[in-house]
Amino acid sequence: MNVVSQVLRKPIINWLVRSEVSKKELSQALGVSRQTPTDWTKDKPAPVTPENSVRLAEYANDSELTMTIIYKFFGVFRPMDGDIYRRDLSASDDLRELEENERDEAKALAQRVLLKRVQKLEIKDFDLLLKFSKEQAEAVFANIQYLNALCEIQNISIMDLFDTFMKDWQEAGYFGKDD
Repeated sequence: MNVVSQVLRKPIINWLVRSEVSKKELSQALGVSRQTPTDWTKDKPAPVTPENSVRLAEYANDSELTMTIIYKFFGVFRPMDGDIYRRDLSASDDLRELEENERDEAKALAQRVLLKRVQKLEIKDFDLLLKFSKEQAEAVFANIQYLNALCEIQNISIMDLFDTFMKDWQEAGYFGKDD
């Protein structure tokens, strides 16, 4: 897989504002020139290399920025940053419940399809499964945002949470042991 540099202008600006870290501090922490963070955030921004994005994610230790970097480079788990999304715990919980209810409704409709053998599926079955998959993804997104809001209240990132509990989760069998 050839990972190419990506523009991260808005996510970096948003993180700089949230964290109150200066561009000078950022450049020093990442070991890049003082001009580099400015280049990443100007109107016609320079792309961030994969190596610098990893260093940025590690230094920032910010769930939203890290999820954006993962999305930009690998295409998964973009944080919810639309105009209608509010970042507080209550709004995240309401959204989580709504999306889980919609997912459960779609699952109920798709349940008979899930019980069929794959070779017997009809076009309409695939449509139901696709709708269920969409609703499941939205429930996952909402749950990740809710988790992010919970961590934010505690002034920790999702990465901090993983560091704290990964051993427990590995012992419980959720994840394999690290090499």
